[in-house]
Amino acid sequence: MSGLATAALLLIEALCGAGGAFATARFWRMAALSWRSVAAAGVVGGLALTLLAGQIPALANFVGNVENAVDATARGVGTLTPRVLIGVGIAGLLGGILSVCVIGLVRGAESGRR
Repeated sequence: MSGLATAALLLIEALCGAGGAFATARFWRMAALSWRSVAAAGVVGGLALTLLAGQIPALANFVGNVENAVDATARGVGTLTPRVLIGVGIAGLLGGILSVCVIGLVRGAESGRR
């Protein structure tokens, strides 16, 4: 992938992760984080889950594994196919949701100990 295509994918992952984190924090008050913390957790979660999804062979096609033979045809029209863009967006969204859920559960467990 070119540098611009990689930057676009990273931006989509980060924005979708932050969006998922904000939606989760809004509907689940137990997380009780500041907006900066929610955004940071969402970005990190979105990037991390997309990285992990790229390591799983069945999911790698959906997050931009261009070394695979299935994506070889996409090289003629560019590597940013709709399938890759949607896959990266969904993985980022789920990563943001999971990161805020984990933080909320840990904070809830810590407050229950007191």
